Amino acid sequence: MKNISLMLLFVFSIFFGCANRPSNIPSMPSWAMNVPTKDGYLYGIGSTKKQSPQLARTAAIGLARDEIARSLDLKVSSMFKNFMQESGLGENAQALEFTESVTKQVSSTTLNATIVKEVEVMRDGTVWALVELNLDDVRNAASENAKKQEALFNEFKAEQSFDELMKAINDLK
Repeated sequence: MKNISLMLLFVFSIFFGCANRPSNIPSMPSWAMNVPTKDGYLYGIGSTKKQSPQLARTAAIGLARDEIARSLDLKVSSMFKNFMQESGLGENAQALEFTESVTKQVSSTTLNATIVKEVEVMRDGTVWALVELNLDDVRNAASENAKKQEALFNEFKAEQSFDELMKAINDLK
């Protein structure tokens, strides 16, 4: 009886010891699936897996910024083609049909004042990045740019007026 008990204990220990245990290490950070939300802010998530840790970090941050840029300014081009052809007569007729759908997304935005909030490396080497953009900073930068453009325009108009004055003086001679 003692041998049977030892044998059963051995079998159970092997069975439970080899069973797949769920990993305690997540495959992505919690914020990757539940993107933070906060009034006045945009967030972007990026991930990549590279041999070089520095390149992986840079690429993950770049992809997160790209996600923000696409949410600010995205141009979508779409093309749909449907081709149908039939040749022959009666039972000898043959039909051909071809359908194609293509979508392209392009973004071109200058991002100033993005802040890298989180960077995490998972056990498998994947690097995840969370980037934040304060929309007030975007508005302020746009306002400052508009003021600079206005100042440049005013300077141009003043220079134009000065040129007209010089021309009038030269015409008096």
